[in-house]
Amino acid sequence: MHTAAYCGIIDTWGFAMSKKRALIVVDVQNDFCPGGSLAVPAGDEVVAPLNKLIEGFLQNGEPVFKTRDWHPEKTNHFAAYGGTWPVHCVQNTKGAEFHPALLDSKHIRITSKGLGDEDSYSGFDRTDLALQLRRLGVEEVWIGGLATDYCVKNTVLDALKEGFRVKALKDTMRAVDVNPGDGERAIEEMRAAGAEIVDSGALEPDPVTEAYKRDVDRSLILENLKLTVDERFKRLMNLQRFAEELRKAGKQMPRR
Repeated sequence: MHTAAYCGIIDTWGFAMSKKRALIVVDVQNDFCPGGSLAVPAGDEVVAPLNKLIEGFLQNGEPVFKTRDWHPEKTNHFAAYGGTWPVHCVQNTKGAEFHPALLDSKHIRITSKGLGDEDSYSGFDRTDLALQLRRLGVEEVWIGGLATDYCVKNTVLDALKEGFRVKALKDTMRAVDVNPGDGERAIEEMRAAGAEIVDSGALEPDPVTEAYKRDVDRSLILENLKLTVDERFKRLMNLQRFAEELRKAGKQMPRR
């Protein structure tokens, strides 16, 4: 195999991405979608563009995380116990489940938040999300979900505080808008903090990945997702040694 092609496959597997990314899907749960106890207007409209992103990230061997509210039955987060919100996303209830049309996979990691009395709007609040991202070598996160003016905004702001580059995907989020304009103000706050505000459909695919991924065995990509960091590192070393052997062999071949 040509060295350049081999290096392209390395990139596709996610071993040597120049800028390793992860997708964070925030709280696309039944209670936040139409018919739920704390429904975000048109909240289910985020599912289709998020599914396209989930599929693309998984095909490229890149990490995908879903965050979820996972509240106890009694918590100060709820109005009945001194908080702000109606009862929603109670652990092990239908309302806490992800929207049924949202893509699922055993390779998607789930982060639960709001396990106690705290509001925990951010996916990073009292979770190990930042630690998991760093262990995977992630430098940039793409974030969408529900709701723009609460959990998405706070997850974006905390991702920036943790040192990650952030793309906030405007077409994959919807706002509660308790006060008219809260959603747009949240977007401006994210932008001012350093997030790049983009529409997912306008994002350019990685040219190297696109050039080779049609010829890559998808089972190898999915298998790579199961590997530990050490196992990935060992495989990378083996691939780099093989690429170096190909380079040496190419130099030794007589020129015509």
